[in-house]
This record gives sequence, C-alpha cells and structure tokens, in this order.
Amino acid sequence: MDAKALGRRVAEARVAAGMSQAQLAAALDQVDHTTVSKMESGTRRVSATEMFAIAEALGKPLQWFVMDEVPAAISRRSDAGFDPDVTAHMDEAIELLADDIRSLIRKELISTVQRPESSVPSRHEDAEQVAHEARKRIGIGNEPITDILSACEELGMYVFVGNYGESADGACVIVDGDGNSAVAAAVINAEQRPGRKRVTASHELAHWLVGDAYDAHNSDSETMVKSVAIHFLIPREGAAKLWSEHPHDSPRRRAIRIAGTYRVSWTATVNQLKNIGLIDERERVSLARDLPVTSDFTAVGIPYRADLLVAPRLSPRLAAAVVRGYEEAKLTRNRALQMLRGSISDAELRPRDESPFEVIDGDA
Repeated sequence: MDAKALGRRVAEARVAAGMSQAQLAAALDQVDHTTVSKMESGTRRVSATEMFAIAEALGKPLQWFVMDEVPAAISRRSDAGFDPDVTAHMDEAIELLADDIRSLIRKELISTVQRPESSVPSRHEDAEQVAHEARKRIGIGNEPITDILSACEELGMYVFVGNYGESADGACVIVDGDGNSAVAAAVINAEQRPGRKRVTASHELAHWLVGDAYDAHNSDSETMVKSVAIHFLIPREGAAKLWSEHPHDSPRRRAIRIAGTYRVSWTATVNQLKNIGLIDERERVSLARDLPVTSDFTAVGIPYRADLLVAPRLSPRLAAAVVRGYEEAKLTRNRALQMLRGSISDAELRPRDESPFEVIDGDA
C-alpha cells in the first residue's frame, strides 16, 4: 500500500474514533499533530512501530490499515433502517473478510468461480428460474437446505456470522479473482431470529447469483433479488407437495409445516405461499398476523433444530482453508487465528508440527 492510501486509512479511522490530529498525536510517543497531518496526507511515511501504536490508539486491527480497499458500494439488507454505528461496524467487518479471502486466493487455498453475468431478472418467473438453477447446481432439488452456509459457498459466496446489533441484517461484496472469476464475501448478523437469518443469507446470495452484489439498482430490481432469495429457500414444487400431503389441515397448520420444514421466517413463508398461489392475499394478511409458537411446530411433527447461524461462525470451506494454510506454513498461527475470528480458539488449534518428516516402518 502506498503512503497516500495508508494516510487516507489513518484519517478515516481517526475521524471514526472521534479524535483530532492533536489527540492522536498525544496518544503516540514523540509525535506532534503536524507529523500526524503529514502521515495522513502521505507526505511522511509511517514506521511499523508507529503503525502498531496508531492501530491500538484508534481501536482498529492493523490489517484494516494495510489491506486493499474493497468497492465502496456494499449491498446491505436492513429492514430496520441504517444505524451509522452499526453500518460502520458491518462495513469494517466485510472489508476485513474480503481482504482475508483475497489473501487465501493469492495463496491458492481457495478458488474463485466464474463470475455470474450481471442480469437482474425483470419477471418473477425469471427470478424463480435463477433460484431453480442454483439449487440444481448444488444438487438439492426441492429439499430443505440443511446448512445455508455450505450451500452459499458451493455457489461461490463465503460467509461469516457475527454480532452486529439489532438494526442490520447482512452485507455482501464481490472479491475479484483473475479475469472473469471471483467470489463473494458476506457477513450475517447473528442477533436475529433463525429463520430471518437464513432469509438474509439467501438474500445476499441472490445479489451474487444475479451479478449484482453492490445493491446498485432500483426498487424494482431489488424486488426481483428478494424473489430469487425466497424461491431458493422455499421452492414451489417442494412447498406445493407439503401443502397437498395434508388436505385436511387448516391453511395455517399447512403453512406452519412449510415454515418449519424449510426453516424460514413466518412472514417470508406466508408471502411465498401467496407468491406461488397456495393462498390468496386475504389469507396471507390473516396468517401474517397470527405468529406461530413452539407448540405449533411440535403439533405438526417438526422437530427442534439447533440454530446453526450463531456467532462466531465461518463458512466450513473457508475455515478449512485457513486451518490448511496454517498447517502448510502459508499462514502464521496469529494470522490464522485472526482469520478464524473466534470460530476456533487458540487452545483448539493444534500446534503445527515443525519437525522434519521421518520414515515410519520403512515407508517413505
């Protein structure tokens, strides 16, 4: 990273921390506010020792200052609106995740995939087809998605689940590879209901699948992205089959069975049932008001399933790539633990065997 880019990062972090140049200078040894000004303008280089001190003073990981910048536009799903502090926290989290993924790509620990063509559907029928093709690619047909993070990474999107407060759900960016290849990076807020988190993950995946991970579109195309997401989670044929298998149940009980089987939030479920013609608008409104409780799912034989989207959790292949990189001496222990983000603790990461290989029982 050049001096000007680093300086911009320092200035950005200082402003975010609510500090003046003089206050930052006071937190550093033998540095005045003029020197800080020169650092931020890129006219004075920052030593490694100073950089460590700046990162500590501003409460940012050192990696944040030196990583390549990701595109400024980041797709976000937040029905509650934007809280500036939460938004900044999530933006930083996804920038760090994208930088980690970029590093793993360079070290050939994970591979990119063919970048999806930028083509947001214009009709719900087309959105449903995008979801159908995605399910077909990972071989799940019309079955419920057991592990949404594994499904996402099979389609080229790596995810971290963390805690980001109550007013944000998720965010996504594209991490470029070579030529027409890339992957997507997404963060999901664990502080939501399980069914809602799965909808958020699917929504971010839908942005990636239609080649529009930056939310740079109008409200009509956002509606189409949401359509891809819900058809990916609750396919028409699967829902219709469950619905028809219990003709004597009430519409509410049938809807509960579908919501529990596909593990999707109640609101999203009843909206989808209306989308695919199993209920009408009057029934949708009525059902949406009557939220189910645990006993409702028990009554239709839906077993309790543990919430997999708890913090901290990384996509399985992404976590495996980090551990493999550590074992192959491509990553230091500290860097590996940093990338794992608490999903594996220091005590749980086996010490790397630094001893030379030995011949055992005469076999090389």
